[in-house]
Amino acid sequence: MALEPGFVQCEGTGFQVGGEPFPVVGVNCYFLGYCSDASRLNVMAAAKQMRANAIRAWAFLNVDKRPAGTVAFQYLNNGAITVNGGPDGLERLDALIAAAEGQGLRLILPLVNYWNDFGGMPLYLRCLGVTGGPEQFYVSAAARIAYQNWVQAILTRRNTRTGRLYSEEPAVMAWELANEPRCETPGGRDLFLNWVSEMSSFVKSLDSNHLLAVGDEGFLIHADNHDPLYDGSHGVDGEAILGLAGIDFATYHWYPTAMAHPAAFGDTWVKDHVAAGQRANKPAIMEEYGLELGAAVTPDQRNQWYASWLQSVFQAGGAGDLLWMIGSSDAQVTGYHDEFTVLSGAEVPAVAAHAAQMAAV
Repeated sequence: MALEPGFVQCEGTGFQVGGEPFPVVGVNCYFLGYCSDASRLNVMAAAKQMRANAIRAWAFLNVDKRPAGTVAFQYLNNGAITVNGGPDGLERLDALIAAAEGQGLRLILPLVNYWNDFGGMPLYLRCLGVTGGPEQFYVSAAARIAYQNWVQAILTRRNTRTGRLYSEEPAVMAWELANEPRCETPGGRDLFLNWVSEMSSFVKSLDSNHLLAVGDEGFLIHADNHDPLYDGSHGVDGEAILGLAGIDFATYHWYPTAMAHPAAFGDTWVKDHVAAGQRANKPAIMEEYGLELGAAVTPDQRNQWYASWLQSVFQAGGAGDLLWMIGSSDAQVTGYHDEFTVLSGAEVPAVAAHAAQMAAV
């Protein structure tokens, strides 16, 4: 099924396309902008069997040293960060956007990683010769310029498969400033808010068609709450972010193990973010969630927890959610997996059931 025409827009605390509600139920698959057409379509087919209508994938792939034939979107060339627009570079991202349109899927595309993987903020700093911690990505003038250069290269790129500028692509639901950004330094909250304000304004100056989010994990700041999810120690104030004009919706992630909370806390985490979105009159989506299998968690138990968290999203009035993550057994991409990866909707039937529930409202 081809994509319905029009861009995704915010309508209060929800999304819409062409005046009709668009509840987001989807998956993450970070490698879809890197792989072959065949592998990409196989993953998309599996996602659609889960009734997904959106996929979140990386719009970054940076390396310092680039051997011949290596896929990379940016690389260090004679001391300069260089954009690779060719067949083993951004033409792969062109293909993802075109395929999403053909398959009737919307894309959420983060523009840089906070973490080291696939060329994150630390790699930018190394390439630029900037010393210090990751907060220097927000401080350094050189880093800010390098990031803006990348954003401009993406948003003004003409897709070799569709003929459109990226800023005109209907398959793109939203850009995100980063994946899971933090600013864990004294004064980090204000430093990070300043960066988000500047960069969101920059993105919007180049692209007025698409939605924009930060892509953060959803840390909140509640007075006298010493829980690391709420005490500001990560330098992210999710509710303050929603107060910025350039940010269209909230994001939050939920991993009980990594976030050191019981799985049952997911209901509270969902409700707190949906409520923050309601106060700002903006949507909030749980754009990553996952639970590792192991001795204490069977596949059935994992699916039950997913069903519970997704029911919390539905009952609270959340705008959507995206599973982390869907993978593939295709030889080319089988190495792109982690402890959360599923290969088909049969492993997590809660997702398709939730999609049907959300669509029926």
